Amino acid sequence: MRSQFVLNSKKIINMKKLTLISIALFFVGFIFAQEEGGGSTLQQPTRPVEFPWQQMDVDTFSVPVSPVFIRQSDVFYYHTVWRIIDLREKRNHPYYFPTTRRGTWRSLAQTIFDAIDFNHPENLNSLPVYSDEFCELKLTPEEKRNILSNPKTRDIIDPETGQKINTEDYLEEFQPYEILSYRIKEIWFFDKQRSVLEVRILTITPVVEYERPSAAPDPNATPSADEEENYVEVPKAQRSAGVIKWDDLRPYLVKQEMFNVKNNAARLSYDDAITWKRQFASFVFQEQNTYSDRMIQDYIKNPRDQRIESDIIIDKIRSFEHELWEF
Repeated sequence: MRSQFVLNSKKIINMKKLTLISIALFFVGFIFAQEEGGGSTLQQPTRPVEFPWQQMDVDTFSVPVSPVFIRQSDVFYYHTVWRIIDLREKRNHPYYFPTTRRGTWRSLAQTIFDAIDFNHPENLNSLPVYSDEFCELKLTPEEKRNILSNPKTRDIIDPETGQKINTEDYLEEFQPYEILSYRIKEIWFFDKQRSVLEVRILTITPVVEYERPSAAPDPNATPSADEEENYVEVPKAQRSAGVIKWDDLRPYLVKQEMFNVKNNAARLSYDDAITWKRQFASFVFQEQNTYSDRMIQDYIKNPRDQRIESDIIIDKIRSFEHELWEF
């Protein structure tokens, strides 16, 4: 009897184990079926397929590194200069390309346009833009749209006769690839507390180059059957896209990864490249002077001599630091 009781108990225990295993397998199969079925829904992955490994989100970059606090009493020398960053130079190509959004890659201009967000005037967190270099006159959403658009005129055609009946004015928004240069205002100063010569960017101004609305006819041209031959080739016009505080732009730049020409696996943000590493080619076109807004081209006409004058201005600032430590 005792052996029969033990045998029955073992059978009951085995049945319970089999039941528990069956239930566990059922739930596991149900979960995997849900996951497999979820892949067949209309939801698409938000992360573009670029790498075989798990990629960190671009917004996982840390917040902008705060610069060292400077007391006014510790600054006994400073000099303000204005630079031009020409994106046509090879060293500045990482800031111009890609011309259109590709996966997680965006150009510097596209990052600024997305931060301004002039298509949504109700967005109170959009990047503010100013009309003056001291950032005192803030542009309204409508003014931002106007400054980033090109006024044009188009014909109104009668759908029945196909003839022109009128014209209308409209605004064509500039595209990020039309920004071919940036003007930055920076200040060089010597901090006697830390005994260092330091430079900090104050503002940045994107410059748009676009086709003029119309070309002027050449009065010296002979009449031709082809009307386009009678027009003079007009150079592209330039327009400032507004002045932006650098400190306001940095939170957007630190979240955008840029292409690292030396090592693509080394993550680098636009804020790191411009603010701290200063990985760009530029030249000075103006320095603070008695005449307030006089630029180098106002008193030097030769482009080659203008570049030489730009180097002289920077050497003058660096020589000041060098002479402090000369015994």
